[in-house]
Amino acid sequence: MRVPKEDRKIVYLVSVFIFALVTGSALMVNFVLRVPTRPTWDDLIVLGGIVAVFPSAAAVFMDKRWRAAIDKNMPYLVKEISEGTRAGLSFPRAIEASAERRYGPLTKEVKRIVTQLSWGATLEETLRTFAERVDTLSTRRTSFLLLEASRSGGNIQEILEAIYEHVNGLELIERERMSRIRPFIWISYLAFAIFVVVGVLIFKVFFANIVEVWAQTPAGFFASQPIDLNAVTRVFYHMANIEAFTGGLIAGKMGEASMGAGLKHSLILMIVAYFVFYFFVW
Repeated sequence: MRVPKEDRKIVYLVSVFIFALVTGSALMVNFVLRVPTRPTWDDLIVLGGIVAVFPSAAAVFMDKRWRAAIDKNMPYLVKEISEGTRAGLSFPRAIEASAERRYGPLTKEVKRIVTQLSWGATLEETLRTFAERVDTLSTRRTSFLLLEASRSGGNIQEILEAIYEHVNGLELIERERMSRIRPFIWISYLAFAIFVVVGVLIFKVFFANIVEVWAQTPAGFFASQPIDLNAVTRVFYHMANIEAFTGGLIAGKMGEASMGAGLKHSLILMIVAYFVFYFFVW
């Protein structure tokens, strides 16, 4: 499913509105109306953040999958057009014949090209609108090369075969690049796991023992200043959520060259942080 840029902006605004609404309501009820809530106000803010991140993460995830499927099938489209010209079809007729094949989400866009051609639009107009409508790097590059090939005349079949080799090579390079940088995503997950595990161990082993010692101290400095375990827990909890959100964005930037793509990682890590504290700390 494609999510256009304008729709993604709307989803971002909705996410910000949801987070602001939940945060404002939690603060209003607890500090203005003086009505304690269950979960607590900071839990509500974190849960509101998780709910708010979900629409944006889903929108970016679906749009990136759609774009990846488009780019993956572009070489096959060029190959079919090349095969059509080899069979003796003209360039526009080869595009029409290629529209009968299946290219995932690209199929619908190719049929729109054929429809525009049948309505009398020129090949240049259809290819330009196709590149602007789909708006991926591969489609813009391929549309430009196909347009230049249609203008060149002569033995267009050899030109199309060269375009296929070029586009297919770029797609293979892009896949190899993604496979090489994808392990960097796990660095953020590993850093988050280390942070949470160390935080839980420090809380369970260090602070819990100190509180027990203070509880047994009859008098003196330590007995007069006990540790507020709930406050310490909250500090670690909020630090873990900050680490989850920022670590997810960094994972998206390193692994997919887009901070927006990291929202799904932020969502996963924030949910993990909540359940870790829910089952092992609180």
